[in-house]
Amino acid sequence: GVKLALLPKKNRGETVTVDLRQHFGTEQSLFGKGTIQGLTSAMLMRGTTRYTRAELADAFDKLKMTGGPTHFQTTREHLPEALKLVAHVLREPAFPASEFEQLRQQILVGLEASRNEPDSAAARAMALHFNRYPTGDVRHANSLEEDVAEVKAARLADLKAFHADFHGAQPAEMAIVGDFDAAQITPLVNTLFGAWRAPQPFAPVLTGHVDVAPLARTLDTPDKENGSYTARLNVDLNVDDPDYPALMLANYIFGEGGLKSRLMDRIRQKDGLSYGGGSNLMAGTLDRFGVFSIGAIAAPQNLAKLDAAVRAELARAVKEGFTAEELAGARSGLMQQRLQTRTNDAALATGWTSYLYRGKTFLWSLELEQKLNAVTLAQLNAAFRKAIDPAKLSVVMAGDQSKVGEPVKPIVAMP
Repeated sequence: GVKLALLPKKNRGETVTVDLRQHFGTEQSLFGKGTIQGLTSAMLMRGTTRYTRAELADAFDKLKMTGGPTHFQTTREHLPEALKLVAHVLREPAFPASEFEQLRQQILVGLEASRNEPDSAAARAMALHFNRYPTGDVRHANSLEEDVAEVKAARLADLKAFHADFHGAQPAEMAIVGDFDAAQITPLVNTLFGAWRAPQPFAPVLTGHVDVAPLARTLDTPDKENGSYTARLNVDLNVDDPDYPALMLANYIFGEGGLKSRLMDRIRQKDGLSYGGGSNLMAGTLDRFGVFSIGAIAAPQNLAKLDAAVRAELARAVKEGFTAEELAGARSGLMQQRLQTRTNDAALATGWTSYLYRGKTFLWSLELEQKLNAVTLAQLNAAFRKAIDPAKLSVVMAGDQSKVGEPVKPIVAMP
């Protein structure tokens, strides 16, 4: 049933990491169940047919387990019992009524607290602007009021029914990386997860590319010291596209590369407007859902200047392009980053389950790095100009508008 990837190796402390990726339902069967799905998963560690919430936490501690039922670390000695325990947690939750009410109240308090948090308010406003799916669709971006209403409307019976109908290990992917005996663990995984099939079938819920009209919006978040800046545009992009490696490098130069990126060099070192910021590039894996986004933190008084600086740097990058020196630095930085990531067992495990789901292996990762090393300066600049149109950039800023007229000290650049 479950697709399994195993990487046994010696580790200090005999540690081993497990990652399990489950899949639920279809676009049609999940309609109206997005909040129920999230609440169901959140309830798994709050009690089972054998353990209370506290007893379950103790059982995890006893087996030296850190993490949750679908992603955890333990040791060679405890791995068999740890797998048995998570199989029990995943398959036999008790859904205690008192725990459900406590969870519901915690979520509602958190939602209300996020109302005037600049980061949360800006991110939600941006998601709502880019939303194109109806209420009930699992891809729909909820307003705060919709989230509150759905959490309040959820019933324990809904969670129990969702678990019974949608949870299973067919299909699912599991990766185990670290200090363990593959010959011992393989039959155990098959026994625990091999025949666990959800009654409801699964099919990926895909998102295609669509251009969205640019937005420029400022939100008032009273009594908050910091302001939030977020910008986004959709990109017609899949990870297997020829332009993807070039766009990865261009994004690294523009804003992903930390203090040395063009974005941080402008908004922190030169203009002193922001303590931190960066850009991010996301590409679809099964679909063509690409997103280029920019985020930064600044005093409310500086948000307008920050916006002007970001737009100027983006326009300059598109018009003038990047340099050979920047390309070499980005290539070196990205390769070191990827090499460092592969020294982390948790990253390897989650990478493996992702590849299993897509029908790939780490050979795909190797081929991507070969493509990164082959990108020319002309390809880099052409890909960025093709994908990034500054005129389509949507921007949401959130901050205490009563402070906008106050003078602010510029941020001193790092030595």
